[in-house]
Amino acid sequence: MPHEPERPNGFARFATVIWQPSLVFVPFLLIGVVLWLCPSMEGASGYLIREQITFSNLAILTSWYACICVCAVVGQRVATGIPRLTLMSKNAIDPHTFYVALTVLAFVGVVGAWLAALRAGPSLVELAKTQQFNLLKDALYDNYNLLYSLRYTSSLVGGYAIYRIVFLRKLTRLDVLNLVLLLAAAAISARILIVQAVIFSGGLAIRFNDIGRISSRTIGVSGLVLAMLIVTLTWVRSAGSYRDYFGVKNPVAMTFLEIQRYLGAPVQASMGVARIAANQPPRGSLSNLILYVTPTFLHPEELKVEDHSGGVATQWYLHDVDISETLTTNSAFVDMYGHLGFWAFPVIAWSTFLMATIGSYFWRSDNLMCLIGCIVLYGFFELWRTYYFSAGSFTFMILAVFAAAGAASLVSPKTEVAA
Repeated sequence: MPHEPERPNGFARFATVIWQPSLVFVPFLLIGVVLWLCPSMEGASGYLIREQITFSNLAILTSWYACICVCAVVGQRVATGIPRLTLMSKNAIDPHTFYVALTVLAFVGVVGAWLAALRAGPSLVELAKTQQFNLLKDALYDNYNLLYSLRYTSSLVGGYAIYRIVFLRKLTRLDVLNLVLLLAAAAISARILIVQAVIFSGGLAIRFNDIGRISSRTIGVSGLVLAMLIVTLTWVRSAGSYRDYFGVKNPVAMTFLEIQRYLGAPVQASMGVARIAANQPPRGSLSNLILYVTPTFLHPEELKVEDHSGGVATQWYLHDVDISETLTTNSAFVDMYGHLGFWAFPVIAWSTFLMATIGSYFWRSDNLMCLIGCIVLYGFFELWRTYYFSAGSFTFMILAVFAAAGAASLVSPKTEVAA
């Protein structure tokens, strides 16, 4: 998809190669397998008894990920033959207006979500004492409004701010505001928003050939800052739980256990469900297809989960696979097989082909419309742990980019015809 940077270092070359739908999820999948195989504190990794690796479950999972890779490659190639929209040309939208418009959407979402959570949940003083800020997210969903989903736009503006600071060496008050919005949204929603922002900033650097500007020192410093942020947010959100349930008081140890749980548990669930798929009659039905072709806010009420956490606590396989009910994700394969049975294979084939086509198409934009390609690629990044393409936040972020692009096109000084 991207062009090779002019002065690439090792990191830039790796990022350029991996930044495509067919490959972006592979590194984290492999890291997850390694962490799954590592020993862990009892129960902290999300399971007690590790699933066995057999030929049957390994064959099913290998076929699953091979299907994703092949269909994504085909979609990427199809996208190159589709003529570009005029809106995708370099001067079709004003970048500053686009940035401001997207910031307004993020600000409305983040501030609205915080106010709603504080009204419904415990006080900040109490949360600080117990170090369980994750309770704010639970309070937010007590009386949820779709407007609050705009808080996910903070990862887009936060990512653009990081891109401007790290790669363009620019810093304005608007960038600072967006970094604050990103941290505020991550504190109330999920630390994954920070990872999203980093991925979006890297995508912009690759698309506009700025990835070669980053030095090894900058990579090291940025990695250290990112690690410190994740450790801090883990301590703020979950220190009380790790201290009470596992006796862990060291923030770094908490973060390692959180990462192991986050990356390794989906492998555990996938291995267990693949074993079930190989040895038990098929389950699921094509009638559940609506869960994977429409965003979550359009799903029928009877198919929506009640805990707003990914539905792990209500999964059908909990009595057959050793995995904690408190986990919030468990892998796209597990969810789709549970709902669709082996119909999950043609469904994932079609959806990855379609999404790779859409993402690769908008990735060709010569302006900030390429963020749609970044959002879609993030969906592929998530496939090792969840099916993100039907998430409400996925749809809201894409709509936010279109809205900001529409506003920016109205004040653009001139419009070029796309090649």
